[in-house]
Amino acid sequence: MAKKIFIFDYDGVIADSLDMCIEAFNTLKKKYGFPGELTKEAIEKLPHVTAEAAFGLLGVSAEDKHLYTGELMTMLQANAIKAKIFDGIGDIFRMVKESGAYLAINTANGSGTVKKRLQMAGLAELPDYIVGADTPGNKSEKIAHIMEKLSADPDDTYMIGDSMGDITEGRKAGAHTIAVTYGWQPRATLEAVNPEYICDTMEELKMLVQKKSRV
Repeated sequence: MAKKIFIFDYDGVIADSLDMCIEAFNTLKKKYGFPGELTKEAIEKLPHVTAEAAFGLLGVSAEDKHLYTGELMTMLQANAIKAKIFDGIGDIFRMVKESGAYLAINTANGSGTVKKRLQMAGLAELPDYIVGADTPGNKSEKIAHIMEKLSADPDDTYMIGDSMGDITEGRKAGAHTIAVTYGWQPRATLEAVNPEYICDTMEELKMLVQKKSRV
């Protein structure tokens, strides 16, 4: 029987990092006098929660964002190390591994930063594969890369995310999609892109992953 893959987004699914990310962008706003502001309400409505989209909310053009990206990434990487790992994620990770399924992470963060944070939480040995910002491609291309790397079929792959982009990119790659509402975007926003499954709590996610990992 083919092994299943559960691919987790990092920010908002594994780590509670929303406030820290908003703080990083707004620190740049104060330093450089950008006209816009990044808020939770604005992030809730973004079709794709990306650095480029966030810069756009601050009033920074796509042509100019490269002027600030290095400084932003330094702050975000520092924040990623400090971000709290959601209670219950470790239990879900271990359950996936015990079921015989693959565990992967697809993140806009640097893979090294994520590995370091997981190591601090005692979870670094559990993921089979981590794909981060240091791997080229958009999220759907990275999902396809993970499936190829782990020799898995799309029908055996589940993308778990907290944003519209996670769901649409997961579907584009042919994976099953699971949306969680405890992260960066709320249920109403996520429902608009029709994920196959929606979990409002960590316990609901655990029950669903347990069910799908053993089918």
